[in-house]
Order: sequence, then structure tokens, then C-alpha cells
Amino acid sequence: MNTETNNQSALQKKFKGDGSIRAYHPQLTFYHANGKGTGSAARFELVPASGERDGVIYLTLASQKSIASGSVVLGNRQYATFDWQNRVTVKLNFNDLCQMLQVFRGVATNIAEGKGLYHNSGDTTTIINLNRQSEPYAGLALDVSRRSRAESDSVVRVRIMFKDAEAFGVGAVLEQSLGLIAFGIPKEPFYAPDPARAEAEQAAV
Repeated sequence: MNTETNNQSALQKKFKGDGSIRAYHPQLTFYHANGKGTGSAARFELVPASGERDGVIYLTLASQKSIASGSVVLGNRQYATFDWQNRVTVKLNFNDLCQMLQVFRGVATNIAEGKGLYHNSGDTTTIINLNRQSEPYAGLALDVSRRSRAESDSVVRVRIMFKDAEAFGVGAVLEQSLGLIAFGIPKEPFYAPDPARAEAEQAAV
């Protein structure tokens, strides 16, 4: 599923005015705070395939830690904070994302008929679910719970709700990332001529 990649390829370079290179390390973060302090935040981080390593998307969820207070006008505005120290992070591979995309695209209302994705790591079990709902408002509910097998009563659960417009955007971004997760970032532009590759392709026909 992987292809050899070069972290310094043209597709990974972002040039500044001085010609320096910044690493290709994208993130997409949503902050959903509320006045009750029961909100949450979600962060998606893409790691393309490289060499023998499969590409993945790291999904990190954090519960709201404090509510917003004060006023921008008075200069004492304090924005809501999130408990990133006690975050829950899961690694989504190609197959995981394909199952989630069925829900994002409306093919299914949830993952595996509501059973979700099971990830076992060490002494913990993590369940990732995505459900389409219409009440109290339309959107997709992303829920991640982690349980210790040694301590069955020790459960960490974080949930975030994506409104329809957000869900549309997240689904589109995840779908576009599949190519990078499967094949990585090419060492050279797709249009660059490669006589050896062309000869191999002709021989394969």
C-alpha cells in the first residue's frame, strides 16, 4: 500500500520569502466550547505513507476545561480552554477512514451498525463511533471511549458534534487524504518524464 517517499519532495515544500522550507505537517482542529463547560475539541493530523510505513490520520479529542469569561471590549476576555493533557488520541488507518467515510457521505448512519471501530492497544480498548442524527439538531456525532481492561470501571469518553456543514468539510478532507495515506507523497511530480518507468509500463501492458 506504500511507496517510497521523500520528505523533501516538491509537494512537501512550502517556501517563505527567504527560500527556506517548512515541514509538511498539516492539522485541522475544531473547538466546540459552550457556556456549561461540557464542550470538546477535535484535531485531525495527517501523516502520509513513507517507505514501509503506512500512512495514518491521528485523531485527538479533548474535553472542555474552562468556560469563556470577561469582555474583549474591557480587555479582560478569557477564552475557553481544553484539557489537552488528558486527551484521547487514536490512529486511523486506511480501512478505518473508509468505514468513517461511509457515514460522512451518507451511505451509512453509523459504523458497523452502531458497533463502531475497535482498537486494542496494550491493556486498553478504544471504541470509535460516528453517528448521523437529526435531533436535537442535524449533524454527525463523533464519540471515542477508552476502557482499561485491567480496571473495567476506568473509562475515558469524549464526544464532539459536527454540524452538517462541518461534517461535509471533514468528510471531503478525509476522502482527499486517502491517496496520501495509501501511497504517500511522490518523490517527483506526476508529470515528470521517467524513461525507465515508461518502458516498464509498456512491458506490463
